[in-house]
Amino acid sequence: MAQERPGVRRQLGGFDFTLLVIGAVVGADIYIVGAVGASYLGPAQLVAWLISGVLAALIALAFVQCALIYPKVGGSYAYAHAAYGPLVGFLTGWALYAGAWIGLSIFPQAFANYLVYFVPNLSSTDQLLVEVLLIATVTIINLAGVRASARINDILTVARLLPILLLIGAAFAYVALRPQDAVQHLTPFAPLGWNQLGPAILIIFWAYAGFEMAVLPAGEVRQPRRTIPRGLVAGMIIVTAFYLLASFSTVVALPWRVVAASPRPLTDAFGALLAGIGLPARSGQTVMSLGGLISIAGVYEVATLTVARLSYAMAADGVFPSAFRRVHPKFGTPSTGILFQAASALLVVQLVGITDLIAGSIFFLGLCYVLTALAALRLLQRFPDRALHVPALRWMLVLGGLGGAYLSLQAPLWLIAVGTATILAGLGIFSWRGGGWQTMAERLTDLKRVEQDRLPRVGQHQSWLLRFVRRQPRLKDSNR
Repeated sequence: MAQERPGVRRQLGGFDFTLLVIGAVVGADIYIVGAVGASYLGPAQLVAWLISGVLAALIALAFVQCALIYPKVGGSYAYAHAAYGPLVGFLTGWALYAGAWIGLSIFPQAFANYLVYFVPNLSSTDQLLVEVLLIATVTIINLAGVRASARINDILTVARLLPILLLIGAAFAYVALRPQDAVQHLTPFAPLGWNQLGPAILIIFWAYAGFEMAVLPAGEVRQPRRTIPRGLVAGMIIVTAFYLLASFSTVVALPWRVVAASPRPLTDAFGALLAGIGLPARSGQTVMSLGGLISIAGVYEVATLTVARLSYAMAADGVFPSAFRRVHPKFGTPSTGILFQAASALLVVQLVGITDLIAGSIFFLGLCYVLTALAALRLLQRFPDRALHVPALRWMLVLGGLGGAYLSLQAPLWLIAVGTATILAGLGIFSWRGGGWQTMAERLTDLKRVEQDRLPRVGQHQSWLLRFVRRQPRLKDSNR
C-alpha cells in the first residue's frame, strides 16, 4: 500500500487547500495571456476562458488522485514511473520537462514587453539585451540559492494580484457609468466565428497551468478523500471566475481589434477604463505595467528552480542524463539544470515568439496530462481504498485524459510534427542511454543522503500561501 510520509501532520483543512489551489494557479500568466484570445474569437474569448477552467479542473483531479496515493517529489513523472515503470515515467517526465522548459523562455519576452511602457524607445536589440540580463540575473540568483523572505514574498504576491483586482473594479464602474460603450465593445460577440475556439483554448489554458503544484502537500490534508476534491472544485471555480472577470474587463474597455493588437492589453484596458470614468489613465497604466514586471520576474525566478528540480529528480532515478543530478558544491543547488536552462533560453528568445512558445509548452503539457490521467487510473486500480470521494471518479479521470489530448491536438500541424519528433528522439535517447543512466543512478545511491544534505536551500522555498495556511496543532491528529 502507499505509505504516508513520516513526520507529516495532516493539518490543512478545506479552506486551506482551496487557498493553495488559487495560489498555485493565479500568477504572472494572466499578464501574458489576459486578452490573447481576442485575436482568435473577439469578445467570445470569454467562452474559451470558461472551457479552459473546466478542462483544468478535470485534469487537476488526476494529479490529486495520484498525489493522494503516491506523494513523492517529481509530480507526474513520479506517478507514471510508479504506475507503468521507467519507460512511461521517462516519457511523462520528458513531456513535462519539455513543456516547462519551453515555458521558461516566455517570461523574458513578456518582461521586455511590459518594460517598453516605461522605456518606450527600446529598439529590438535593446529588448534582447533586457531579456539576456533578466535570464542572467535569475540564473545567478538560483545558482546562489538566494531565497526571498516570507515578508518579501507576501509583498510580491500583493503586487501581482492588486492591479488585476483594481482592473476588475474599474470595469464594474465603467459598465455602471457607460453601459452603452460596454455593450458596443461586446457586440458582435463572435465577429470571427468559432473556428478558432480550439487554438484560443490552447493559448488561454497556459494561464491555468500550475494547478499540479497545489496537490504536492496532499499528505498534509485532513480527511483528504473528501477535503481535496471539494477544495479543488471550489478553488478552480474561484480561479475561473477571477480570470473571466479579468478578461471581461479588457473586453468591455476597448474594441476587440485594439485588444488583439496590443502587446500589453491589460495595461491599455486599465487606462481606458479609468479614462472612461474620469480618472487619470496614466496612473492605471503605470500600476498595471509595474505589476506585470514584478509578477513576471518573480514567477520566472521560481519556475527556473522548479524545472531544474524536475531534471534533478529524473536524473536521480536514472531516466535522465546523470549530469543533471549534480549540485553546486558550495550552494547546494541543481547547477547543471539551471545553467542548461539559461543557455537554451538565450537562444530560444531570439528565435521563437511568445504565442508559439505557449502553444509548444501546452502541447507537451497536454501529453503529460494524458499520461498522468492514465497513471491515476492504474494506481487507483491498485489502491482502491485510496479513491477520492467523487461521483463517477474513473470517468472523470478519463475525461481529464481526453482533455489533455484535446489540448495537444489544438496545436498547429507543424508544431505537432516537431513535438512528435521530440518525443521520438527522447525514446531513442532513452533506449540508447537509459541503461547507463540507471546504472549510474544505482552507483550513486550511497551518495544520495549526502546530496540531500547539500540541497537544503532547494527545499526551503515554499510559496507564501503554503506557509500561511499551514497550522501547527499541539494536539495529536487522529488521521496521522
